[in-house]
Amino acid sequence: MWYMICLPSLLCGTAVSIEDIRSRRVPRAWIAFGCLAQIITDTAYAIAFNSLFLVLQALLFAVLSAALQGSLALIKPRALGFGDVTSTLMIGLSVGMFGLFAMVYWWLAIAVIGMLWMAFWTRFDPQKHTQFAGKTPFVPVIVIAGTIAVIISMFH
Repeated sequence: MWYMICLPSLLCGTAVSIEDIRSRRVPRAWIAFGCLAQIITDTAYAIAFNSLFLVLQALLFAVLSAALQGSLALIKPRALGFGDVTSTLMIGLSVGMFGLFAMVYWWLAIAVIGMLWMAFWTRFDPQKHTQFAGKTPFVPVIVIAGTIAVIISMFH
């Protein structure tokens, strides 16, 4: 049941996804709590299995992913927000525990699911008559892609 180490990020990511869909707001308190809980869980797992390198690996992959997401947000302003970058950091802390291939699967899943999600959302935008018209929530894509990457990594 080693895949249970992803629960803090998954649970906080689900809550943040719901809030992102509802109000296009990513609560920083949830992100901070999710990151802290995930780091504690990663550390406890690494200590239990005498492999503290996993914590360093998770931290480095998460920071690298957040930096990449941040640079993508800077390339095309208003396409991604700071909440998407911090959500990437939180989910990256759990996916990063599974190594390089999991990170590659995660980014590929973000690309594929993100394209499908944006096409679906712009076509069937349930909030087209509100102030959120034309704005696609992206945190659900990050969380779902992270879950898929971990599941694929379990069988790889």
